[in-house]
Amino acid sequence: MRADSYLHRCRPFVEICGAPRAAPGGIVAFNKPHTRQKRIDLAQIGEAGDIAVLITDGFAASDLTDVATAAERSSYRTVIVSPNKSLVSGRSASNEEMNFVVDAHPGDRGPEAFSGLLIPGGAHGLTRLIEDQDARLLIQAFIKAGKPVLAMAEAAPILAEAAGKTPGEAGQAALALRGDLFAAGGEEAREDAISTFIKTLDMVEEAA
Repeated sequence: MRADSYLHRCRPFVEICGAPRAAPGGIVAFNKPHTRQKRIDLAQIGEAGDIAVLITDGFAASDLTDVATAAERSSYRTVIVSPNKSLVSGRSASNEEMNFVVDAHPGDRGPEAFSGLLIPGGAHGLTRLIEDQDARLLIQAFIKAGKPVLAMAEAAPILAEAAGKTPGEAGQAALALRGDLFAAGGEEAREDAISTFIKTLDMVEEAA
């Protein structure tokens, strides 16, 4: 895909989230505003809404913790959604095992219960996740509802395919929003993708 056609297709997103900068491979990476980070107010977590985190054993725990930290600064709460019954384990950046309590299963709640969806990376966990029919249906339901869906690392091609796009377009992270797929690339792709995801949550909530 030509970079100029990609830029044109992403223009509505760019106008809201900031001008893109060039990145290797012709993928657009979005500039984030350089603002001082807000402190986390524990009393306000969840007031802005809930973010579903779709995972199974073997997921990249750092993807969850990084997004959760950014989300909590904006008063969002993360809700663990997994095919597992009670606990789900992930791996930290240093390959240490981290366990999380499962809050809900993929078939329990639909997109209407959440502000957005996060799909962390982790090749082993994703292989198991896409085998679960309820998990696949939940991803498609979020896309159909037009709510923000952020897929990190290895999860990005899965989101691209679910959105009817070419998996190669996904970049290092991908954001699905209102029928479009936006890729993040470059040295700060991860940080850019997370900050943009939180901003789109706010915009969708304000527009609702």
